[in-house]
Amino acid sequence: MRTEPAWARKSRWVLLIVAACLTLLLFGLDRYAAFAHRPGEDSKAVVIYTTAWCPYCAKLRTSLAASGIPYVEHDVEKSLDGQLGFWTLRGRGIPVSAIGPRVIYGYDVARIAFALKDLGYTFIPVSDQEPPNDAESGANSSSVGGSD
Repeated sequence: MRTEPAWARKSRWVLLIVAACLTLLLFGLDRYAAFAHRPGEDSKAVVIYTTAWCPYCAKLRTSLAASGIPYVEHDVEKSLDGQLGFWTLRGRGIPVSAIGPRVIYGYDVARIAFALKDLGYTFIPVSDQEPPNDAESGANSSSVGGSD
Protein backbone atom coordinates (compact mmCIF):
# COMPACT_ATOMS: atom_id res chain seq x y z
CA MET A 1 0.00 0.00 0.00
CA ARG A 2 1.38 3.31 -1.09
CA THR A 3 0.60 6.54 0.73
CA GLU A 4 1.02 9.96 -0.75
CA PRO A 5 2.89 12.73 1.02
CA ALA A 6 0.99 15.34 3.02
CA TRP A 7 2.01 18.16 0.66
CA ALA A 8 0.35 16.33 -2.27
CA ARG A 9 -2.95 16.05 -0.41
CA LYS A 10 -2.80 19.72 0.62
CA SER A 11 -1.99 20.89 -2.92
CA ARG A 12 -4.87 18.84 -4.32
CA TRP A 13 -7.27 20.52 -1.87
CA VAL A 14 -5.88 23.98 -2.70
CA LEU A 15 -6.34 23.34 -6.43
CA LEU A 16 -9.88 22.08 -5.81
CA ILE A 17 -10.75 25.20 -3.80
CA VAL A 18 -9.23 27.51 -6.45
CA ALA A 19 -11.19 25.71 -9.20
CA ALA A 20 -14.42 26.03 -7.20
CA CYS A 21 -13.83 29.77 -6.63
CA LEU A 22 -13.12 30.37 -10.32
CA THR A 23 -16.26 28.45 -11.25
CA LEU A 24 -18.37 30.58 -8.91
CA LEU A 25 -16.76 33.77 -10.23
CA LEU A 26 -17.44 32.85 -13.86
CA PHE A 27 -21.01 31.84 -13.03
CA GLY A 28 -21.53 35.17 -11.26
CA LEU A 29 -20.15 37.12 -14.24
CA ASP A 30 -22.39 35.16 -16.60
CA ARG A 31 -25.51 35.86 -14.53
CA TYR A 32 -24.59 39.55 -14.19
CA ALA A 33 -24.02 39.85 -17.93
CA ALA A 34 -27.32 38.13 -18.72
CA PHE A 35 -29.16 40.49 -16.37
CA ALA A 36 -27.39 43.66 -17.49
CA HIS A 37 -27.06 43.14 -21.24
CA ARG A 38 -29.77 40.83 -22.56
CA PRO A 39 -32.68 42.99 -23.71
CA GLY A 40 -36.10 42.34 -22.23
CA GLU A 41 -39.36 42.04 -24.13
CA ASP A 42 -40.34 45.60 -23.17
CA SER A 43 -36.91 47.16 -23.79
CA LYS A 44 -36.78 50.53 -25.58
CA ALA A 45 -33.00 51.00 -25.45
CA VAL A 46 -30.57 51.04 -28.36
CA VAL A 47 -27.23 49.48 -27.35
CA ILE A 48 -24.40 48.76 -29.76
CA TYR A 49 -21.30 46.63 -29.24
CA THR A 50 -18.44 47.85 -31.42
CA THR A 51 -14.70 48.36 -31.80
CA ALA A 52 -12.78 51.50 -32.70
CA TRP A 53 -11.24 50.07 -35.88
CA CYS A 54 -14.33 48.52 -37.51
CA PRO A 55 -15.61 50.45 -40.57
CA TYR A 56 -19.14 49.02 -40.21
CA CYS A 57 -19.20 50.10 -36.57
CA ALA A 58 -18.24 53.62 -37.68
CA LYS A 59 -21.07 53.60 -40.26
CA LEU A 60 -23.53 52.46 -37.60
CA ARG A 61 -22.41 55.16 -35.13
CA THR A 62 -22.56 57.85 -37.81
CA SER A 63 -25.96 56.71 -39.06
CA LEU A 64 -27.46 56.62 -35.57
CA ALA A 65 -26.08 60.07 -34.77
CA ALA A 66 -27.25 61.50 -38.12
CA SER A 67 -30.71 60.06 -37.51
CA GLY A 68 -30.83 61.61 -34.02
CA ILE A 69 -31.26 58.25 -32.30
CA PRO A 70 -29.93 58.04 -28.74
CA TYR A 71 -27.81 54.97 -28.12
CA VAL A 72 -25.34 53.46 -25.67
CA GLU A 73 -22.08 52.10 -27.04
CA HIS A 74 -19.81 49.47 -25.52
CA ASP A 75 -16.35 48.81 -26.97
CA VAL A 76 -15.82 45.05 -26.88
CA GLU A 77 -12.04 45.41 -26.79
CA LYS A 78 -11.69 48.14 -24.17
CA SER A 79 -14.37 47.52 -21.56
CA LEU A 80 -15.41 44.58 -19.43
CA ASP A 81 -19.06 45.57 -19.90
CA GLY A 82 -18.56 45.41 -23.67
CA GLN A 83 -16.96 41.98 -23.47
CA LEU A 84 -19.65 40.62 -21.16
CA GLY A 85 -22.47 42.00 -23.30
CA PHE A 86 -20.91 40.64 -26.48
CA TRP A 87 -20.54 37.24 -24.79
CA THR A 88 -24.09 37.27 -23.46
CA LEU A 89 -25.57 38.14 -26.85
CA ARG A 90 -23.47 35.38 -28.44
CA GLY A 91 -21.69 37.79 -30.75
CA ARG A 92 -19.28 36.35 -33.27
CA GLY A 93 -18.61 39.49 -35.27
CA ILE A 94 -19.07 43.19 -34.87
CA PRO A 95 -21.16 45.26 -34.68
CA VAL A 96 -23.85 43.68 -32.53
CA SER A 97 -26.91 45.84 -31.86
CA ALA A 98 -29.55 45.34 -29.18
CA ILE A 99 -32.41 47.47 -30.46
CA GLY A 100 -35.40 47.18 -28.19
CA PRO A 101 -36.04 43.45 -27.69
CA ARG A 102 -34.20 42.51 -30.93
CA VAL A 103 -30.54 41.57 -31.33
CA ILE A 104 -29.05 42.28 -34.75
CA TYR A 105 -25.70 40.86 -35.82
CA GLY A 106 -23.61 42.87 -38.28
CA TYR A 107 -24.45 46.04 -40.16
CA ASP A 108 -27.76 44.84 -41.63
CA VAL A 109 -29.42 48.12 -42.64
CA ALA A 110 -32.84 46.60 -43.34
CA ARG A 111 -33.09 44.82 -39.98
CA ILE A 112 -31.72 47.81 -38.08
CA ALA A 113 -34.23 50.15 -39.77
CA PHE A 114 -37.10 47.73 -39.07
CA ALA A 115 -36.18 47.36 -35.38
CA LEU A 116 -35.79 51.12 -34.98
CA LYS A 117 -39.11 51.73 -36.74
CA ASP A 118 -40.80 49.53 -34.11
CA LEU A 119 -39.33 51.87 -31.46
CA GLY A 120 -40.62 54.94 -33.30
CA TYR A 121 -37.35 56.09 -34.88
CA THR A 122 -36.56 56.81 -38.51
CA PHE A 123 -33.17 55.37 -39.48
CA ILE A 124 -31.29 57.13 -42.25
CA PRO A 125 -28.18 55.11 -43.13
CA VAL A 126 -25.11 57.07 -44.12
CA SER A 127 -24.10 56.50 -47.72
CA ASP A 128 -21.00 54.45 -48.48
CA GLN A 129 -19.72 57.11 -50.84
CA GLU A 130 -19.41 60.77 -50.20
CA PRO A 131 -21.12 63.07 -52.72
CA PRO A 132 -18.65 64.52 -55.22
CA ASN A 133 -17.24 67.94 -54.49
CA ASP A 134 -18.39 70.60 -57.01
CA ALA A 135 -14.80 71.65 -57.72
CA GLU A 136 -13.83 68.08 -58.51
CA SER A 137 -16.83 67.27 -60.71
CA GLY A 138 -16.06 69.90 -63.34
CA ALA A 139 -15.28 69.50 -67.03
CA ASN A 140 -11.94 67.84 -66.33
CA SER A 141 -13.54 64.61 -65.10
CA SER A 142 -13.62 61.73 -67.54
CA SER A 143 -16.06 58.86 -67.79
CA VAL A 144 -14.63 55.44 -68.37
CA GLY A 145 -16.57 53.35 -70.86
CA GLY A 146 -19.06 56.11 -71.57
CA SER A 147 -19.98 57.61 -74.92
CA ASP A 148 -18.53 60.99 -75.93
